[in-house]
Amino acid sequence: MAAKLGCVVGELDEAGARAKPALLGSLSGSAKILEEFGGTWHQAERVYLFANWPMLEAALQHLAEEREKSRLR
Repeated sequence: MAAKLGCVVGELDEAGARAKPALLGSLSGSAKILEEFGGTWHQAERVYLFANWPMLEAALQHLAEEREKSRLR
């Protein structure tokens, strides 16, 4: 799903912390939606971080649905 949105998913390892799901891509227009789903911008790595995979997946699903709706208008 991420690839269809022009994004890449992975994990970001931060020193002393567990790896967090991360989303990389051209998402500046979607910042509000990503934040609504718990995403936080990591300036140094230029990715959105999520607390867990289900939150990231829910954000991607919502973005995909919104793009589909706008495409059909």
